[in-house]
Amino acid sequence: TTHATTHETTHATTHATTHETTHETTHATTHATTHATTHETTHATTHATTHETTHATTHATTHATTHETTH
Repeated sequence: TTHATTHETTHATTHATTHETTHETTHATTHATTHATTHETTHATTHATTHETTHATTHATTHATTHETTH
């Protein structure tokens, strides 16, 4: 009885610990991945928007200046 009880308790504890560890690791990994993806996407979008806005503004300003100077 003692042996069986110890065996079952160990088994149950190991199972629960493994389950919780897997759960927490998965949760942490998912959270970190989501956070990183969101961060990188935001960064890339901001960079692209800034780049394109700067490019368009420079182009328009240059065009207008050239036009007015020529005129």
